[in-house]
Amino acid sequence: MAIVVLAVVIVVPILLVQSCNRQDQEPVDIIGDTGPDTAGDGTLLPGVGLDTTPDTQTPTATIPDVIAGEDVLTHTVEDGETLSDVAFALGVSEASLRASNGLYGSEALQPGEVLVASRQGTLHTIKQGQTLTDIAVTYAVPKETIANANGISVNQTIFAGDRLLIPTTANTYWENVVRLSGGMPSLFIWPLQGEVVSGFGWREHPVLGDRHHHDGIDIDVPEGRLVYAAAPGEVFFYGEQPGYGNVLILEHADGYYTMYGHLSSSFVEQGRFVEAGQGIAQSGNTGISSGPHLHFEVRNGQFPIDPLRYLP
Repeated sequence: MAIVVLAVVIVVPILLVQSCNRQDQEPVDIIGDTGPDTAGDGTLLPGVGLDTTPDTQTPTATIPDVIAGEDVLTHTVEDGETLSDVAFALGVSEASLRASNGLYGSEALQPGEVLVASRQGTLHTIKQGQTLTDIAVTYAVPKETIANANGISVNQTIFAGDRLLIPTTANTYWENVVRLSGGMPSLFIWPLQGEVVSGFGWREHPVLGDRHHHDGIDIDVPEGRLVYAAAPGEVFFYGEQPGYGNVLILEHADGYYTMYGHLSSSFVEQGRFVEAGQGIAQSGNTGISSGPHLHFEVRNGQFPIDPLRYLP
């Protein structure tokens, strides 16, 4: 445990170098509270109330690439077919078809392409490093329910690239991806919707008055607005940082990080794998702030880059 804490103390200040606050870095204080049960509007937050006990991975036989049985439907796209055509042919909603195949809705379907779906829920493709508990939190479905739907045990090893049936017909995180990407494939999606009131680059600090480099963008939103992960990845850090207040950092593939500052709370803990479009936190007004907003950064390693270059 001491090694993990030391790593966070050393690495987080590196990620936050040349941040919006010029005060000396202070020791990082990890916050274990995952926040309240609702998003302020009475909406149940993703994963709240679920068993998040880490999975005990027991080596067993792999799950089939697509779960066999009547629950899984397949369709080979014919020339000229649209997403709506395929959804109608399979007897599922377009939202379910998009979620099961990772489609944004703007893509032209290719003849010969095989799409999968289920009338019992959503088919989820397991990501590298993702556990059954992670998936349960993402969909707000108990892992025991997911295990039962797939004929596996809660302790069974799952493998990246395999698919699981998630027995829910509710809108999933993927609909947030479609909405926050504008229906266009992109490396990152918007963490929420709102007006960008301060961009990336040199500026005069709105509170301290000094000239400094602003390493992200500020999005004008009230306190308590749901914040979504901009890309799939692992929760690297949640805690307090000078100037930023409560800050959440996600680590993504290819050395990218995203950072979400001035939060009121987080719903996910360090080490949890989250999906793009998954609710991860609530906006707030913590730290040195001129008012409620979300500070959002994208970093390539330790180097900040203009998020607007990557957002749709």
